[in-house]
Amino acid sequence: MPLSEAQLGELLSQIRQRLAVLEEEIARKLGQASEEFSAFERIGDSGDLSSILVEGEVEMSEALRDIDEWRGLRGALRRSEEGTYGVCIDCGVEIPFERLRATPMALRCVDCQVRSERREGSHHSTL
Repeated sequence: MPLSEAQLGELLSQIRQRLAVLEEEIARKLGQASEEFSAFERIGDSGDLSSILVEGEVEMSEALRDIDEWRGLRGALRRSEEGTYGVCIDCGVEIPFERLRATPMALRCVDCQVRSERREGSHHSTL
């Protein structure tokens, strides 16, 4: 069953709100990572260097994870504009509203997602 206008509106609102949060977090994390890496000029010893590298790498890693989520959500908005949002990219069936509510950037129905993860040898679930 296709998404109703109200369901689509709820999902798009959720996506836009999350995008705004992610954009702020990404900017903050990249700024912090940049500050950590620029602290190389003030390094006192190898312990300081290790600490700076770890903190900077953690911020960069978190920013990259957020960027991946941001891209997925932007893709969901693009698919909504194209009229393909909520349709499984593998089998073409409608993705249930509850799945989209939990994972608004879902590309596949649950069955196709499981098959995709098995093919890729993936052990994490994006259900």
